[in-house]
Amino acid sequence: MSKITGGELLVLALRKNNIKNVFGLVGNHVSPIFVHAQKHGLDIIDVRHEQAAIHMADGWSQVTRNIGVAIVTGGPGFTNSITGIVKAYMANTPILVIVGSTVPQQRDVGGLQDIDQIGMIREYTKWSASVFDTGRIPEYISIAMKKAVSGLRGPVVLEIPINILKNSIDEEEVNWPENNTIISKSSPNRETLDIILNTIVDAEKPLIIAGDEIYYGHSENELVKFVETTGIPIVTVNKARGCIPDSHSLCFGNGRVLEAGPQLYALHEADVIINVGLNIDYQMGLAKLPFFRAGQKFINICRDEYYNSRITSKPALTVIAEPGETLSALCTLIKEKNIVLKSYSSWIDKLKENDADYWENISSQAGNERIHPINIIRGIMEYIDDDDIVVLDGSNAMFWGSLLFSFNKPGRLIIGPDGTLGPMGCGIPLALAAKLANPDKKVILYTGDGSFGFNAIEMDTAVRLNIPITVIVHNDLAWGFCKSTQQVLYGEQNVSSCDLGIRPYEKMVEALGGYGEFVGRNDRIIPAIKNAIDSGKPACINVLVDYDLFAPGAIMFNESLKAMK
Repeated sequence: MSKITGGELLVLALRKNNIKNVFGLVGNHVSPIFVHAQKHGLDIIDVRHEQAAIHMADGWSQVTRNIGVAIVTGGPGFTNSITGIVKAYMANTPILVIVGSTVPQQRDVGGLQDIDQIGMIREYTKWSASVFDTGRIPEYISIAMKKAVSGLRGPVVLEIPINILKNSIDEEEVNWPENNTIISKSSPNRETLDIILNTIVDAEKPLIIAGDEIYYGHSENELVKFVETTGIPIVTVNKARGCIPDSHSLCFGNGRVLEAGPQLYALHEADVIINVGLNIDYQMGLAKLPFFRAGQKFINICRDEYYNSRITSKPALTVIAEPGETLSALCTLIKEKNIVLKSYSSWIDKLKENDADYWENISSQAGNERIHPINIIRGIMEYIDDDDIVVLDGSNAMFWGSLLFSFNKPGRLIIGPDGTLGPMGCGIPLALAAKLANPDKKVILYTGDGSFGFNAIEMDTAVRLNIPITVIVHNDLAWGFCKSTQQVLYGEQNVSSCDLGIRPYEKMVEALGGYGEFVGRNDRIIPAIKNAIDSGKPACINVLVDYDLFAPGAIMFNESLKAMK
């Protein structure tokens, strides 16, 4: 009878669930897993800090629409991971985190790294559990994988003590669960579809807002068909960006309130808002004044009631169903009933006019000698294709990037501080995971100088493992957004602890073996980007931007803080 250890069993369980790589950092508690990975074709992407491992699993999940997996040692390895886990929870990103721990015999006697890990994180996971039986490891892995993607997506955490991983059992004792779960995609009944259509038929200025569920549900085709069938204009938010091309005649790009772009006019003036798969939170102004207005009707189509429970101040029709299935059913019903919707050409013309005025005003700001983010982002877009991936990080830099980049295919945008936790500094690991998942695509990280520093040492991971991402540092010499907030709330003379000064981030990356270049003039932006991409190395372009320039979203956010009581 052959024997197998818990660590090897865990590797096999991951492989049976189609996991080919994991992100982690070696430690005593998890070494029984790591030593068996290569034998069974499980690639370990080893990082320099556990936080980065979690963020990389998060990035992998976002670009592949599959579960990302991280493995970290217990104690401080686990506590280093908490921010990443909470971020995934508050952004509804499905990841599996496997955590080692001390042996049960050393609990509550002063043993090394004896902490209540599951108790600390349980509230911010979809599901979490400790495994105390080696033979049940595959069962727990199977449960965790299902929990992560069922209902409202999110992180799951499994704690496995080192003795369970080192223990050997007869292979015949292992209970291998069958991976035959079928997830049924629900759509509303005919009566509900009729109510939705009647509301749309009565609308004069309808607007569609598409969110993450469209992306994770692979429903981009259904979304485009619904837009073209109804002729209703649309804005997209976060992971839904690109699910209908920004270049589509009925798509008006980014719909997120935070960027204070031309979408504010559309959101405020629409009389019926059809929300498909979007979590209404602070990123959407909580669907309240002044961004929205009284009397608007909301149709909320989401697969989980949690998304819909946020909108309490609007007349709303709540539909708990798969957004893609619902949109497809609506298109079928329109065809069956031969419904002829009214023309929204006047409404669409107003949206186009508003867009043109907004972009003309923004573009007029980019003409002076100082480097404007518009010039940087225009330069980036000259060297990337629709298939390439953009990661945004920071605050002021993120506001500019989300406002100015356009996306024509799904899965091409990752916003680092997504969800309602909004942590800065996760951009580098997110970009590394995106590149690993798409080795033939360019991956560009546009990040602030402050946020770059959080995980800057992961550029060593990029060099060691030959993951050639290109990092563009939007260097305003400070914690720029915090500086602007202090200026607004407390006065210019009271700004404190915000200045960073000029730092040679590009030299740091060069010293690690990557490519680096400093840019201080507008005419060097495009050549530097070309040099970085053509180098084939992990690269850092350190761009000195106009440090007195703040994105419209940053300005608006500060005004909201000023008005807050």
